[in-house]
Order: sequence, then C-alpha cells, then structure tokens
Amino acid sequence: MADPIDIQQDQRRFVGQLADGKLQGPARIEQAGAPLAQFQYQDGLLHGPATLLHPGGQPAAQLQYRNGLLHGPAQYWTTEGALQCRAHYRDGALHGESQSLYPNGKTAELAQYQQGLKHGLQQRFHANGALAERQAFAKGKPLGPAERFADDGRPLDAKGKAMPRWKWWWIKLQGTE
Repeated sequence: MADPIDIQQDQRRFVGQLADGKLQGPARIEQAGAPLAQFQYQDGLLHGPATLLHPGGQPAAQLQYRNGLLHGPAQYWTTEGALQCRAHYRDGALHGESQSLYPNGKTAELAQYQQGLKHGLQQRFHANGALAERQAFAKGKPLGPAERFADDGRPLDAKGKAMPRWKWWWIKLQGTE
C-alpha cells in the first residue's frame, strides 16, 4: 500500500507516493500552485515519461526514464515554445541522432552518438540552412579535420577565409563534366 507524500518548501511543492520507503507511481512538482513537472517513479527511481514545464506552463522538456536514467526520445523547448533540441538516450547517455534547432525551426546541428560519444557524421548549419561544418567521428574521436563552409556554400580555408567565387565556380563546373 502506498502512502501519500506532500512536501512544501516556500512556494514549491512535491506530491507523490511512498511504497516500502521508496517513491512509487506518479509524482509532480508545483510552484505557487502551477505545475512545473510530472513524472513517474518505480522502486524509488524515475521510470517512464516525464514532462517539465516552464514557469508559464509551456512545455520545457518531454523525457523518458528507465531505472533512473534517461532512456528513449527527448525533446526540449524554449520559453517561447520553439522546439530547441531532439535527442535520443540509452541508459543515461546520448545514443542515436541529436538535432539542435534555431528559433526559426531550421536545423543548427545534427550529430550521431553511440553510448554518449560522437560516432558518425556531425554537421552544423548556418541560420539560412546552408552547411557550415561537417566532421566524421568514431567513438568520440575525429576521423580528420572538420570541413568548414561560408553561408553561401563556399569552402573556408584554415584561417576561415572563403574560397574565391571564381575558383569555387570552376571547381563545381569541373565536377559536373
């Protein structure tokens, strides 16, 4: 049988249940009566879906937990309501694709992870959607130097200077023949 628990400190309140001295089942956190978080516990550990809210009530994060660790899809939003990041976790570590977004909804970064380490292609983008940087990783280590690009697509040299337009045009022309 679960016993209710209700802890209040200043304006914050935690409401949940204890079973055999461990948190069990649904729980929530409120501030001044407004919800801030809703989550599930199993045997004293976070387990299942969790929703975090900004103080105004808008979603801040949708998360999944398994045995106290982030596990599954996760989404994060700004206070204005724009999706900021999508990621996937396995046993508490990033695993799979992670996508960060600009406030306009365009992709800022795409990266692949395995067990918390970058593994595969990482790409960063300019606010206009053009590729800004690309680099391959294996088990957290870069497989070579990053390739960087200007917001019009021209490659950048080691000093960050864009390739002259005529040269870039010529190289592209040669590649199509």
